[in-house]
Amino acid sequence: MVERFTLEDAGYIMYADMLDRLRERFPSVPTWRLDQIVSAEHDAITGGILQIVPAEVESGAIEMLSREADERATDDARSDDGEVA
Repeated sequence: MVERFTLEDAGYIMYADMLDRLRERFPSVPTWRLDQIVSAEHDAITGGILQIVPAEVESGAIEMLSREADERATDDARSDDGEVA
């Protein structure tokens, strides 16, 4: 089972809140540039690898993968009669 914790407990902050603080501190920098810098810093720290996701992402991925597996099974059953798909 997945242990739930708050983002703050894990050392994470909300992206929108961070952007608001950066906009306030650097008002002359365009938002697109702040986003670009934050993305570059995130990639430098994490290597571009997703480290944390909402638990619901797993549920959604399971649902999508299950549908794909069902579709493949149906396609395989149709081509079992010797026809080339």
